[in-house]
Amino acid sequence: MSAQEEFNQLLNSNRSQFTSHPEDHDSDPHFSDDEPSSRLRSRQTVDSSDEEAEADMVSSRTPNYHIPNTVYEANTGPKGVIADAQAFERARKKSFRHTFLSATGLNSHSASYSSKSTRDDVPLASGDQSSASEDDDEARFMSKWRQSRMHELQDRSNRRPSPRGRRFGSVQTVDAVGYLDAIEKVTPDTVVVVCIYDHESGDSAIVEECLVTIARRQPTTRFVKMHQDIAEMDHITAPALLAYRGGDVFATIIDVLHNIPRGRSCSADSLEDLLKLNCVL
Repeated sequence: MSAQEEFNQLLNSNRSQFTSHPEDHDSDPHFSDDEPSSRLRSRQTVDSSDEEAEADMVSSRTPNYHIPNTVYEANTGPKGVIADAQAFERARKKSFRHTFLSATGLNSHSASYSSKSTRDDVPLASGDQSSASEDDDEARFMSKWRQSRMHELQDRSNRRPSPRGRRFGSVQTVDAVGYLDAIEKVTPDTVVVVCIYDHESGDSAIVEECLVTIARRQPTTRFVKMHQDIAEMDHITAPALLAYRGGDVFATIIDVLHNIPRGRSCSADSLEDLLKLNCVL
């Protein structure tokens, strides 16, 4: 046999032995070219139905999910989806903190938080390290928040008029905002009398006139009046008197004229006595 014939015989035997790509030699024999085409089509049909079933399961899931703590660097597949979800969660937390810090006036500390945010974007090696880092970040954040609240409360107390023995001496007409300022922006021991009035009521006009005189007699007590439509107190009919101390109401006098001591008409003297009977003055 010549060398050419021997070469051709060797080549033909190799072709009959390997009819698939060399990289497929070690693959599952179920996917070899020797498998009947009908079985291959049947297997592909089953695989396709499995994929569709998995897709239906994913689409029907509720949004109640839990993002794993383990950090993945993959861009595709399930690990890639988890990595994207973790990145979104970090971005959401940073966005919330930025908004919250802006609202509480902590923008001056943005430099420290920018370095913290940079650390948040660096994938960590284990879930325990990631959890520990987040706990540290939350602790620093809450510390800054508590400091901000302390400054806010101190500023609020400093804005309150301090003067002891502040003198008023008049009846001031207020709206809803003025009403809140009147009972809150005074010293804790200052008594504030609020008259709920109705400009169309004759009885209300009498009480208002008497209060003007009483306010001049009691300059350390603050007197204000607010229209009943603004007060939105359906259970109270004007005229009515509310007494506050330290921001809390401690006396309520409704149907003022009928509460005047018997045998006396409504005057500055009789109304002042009524306020004293209710421990307002």
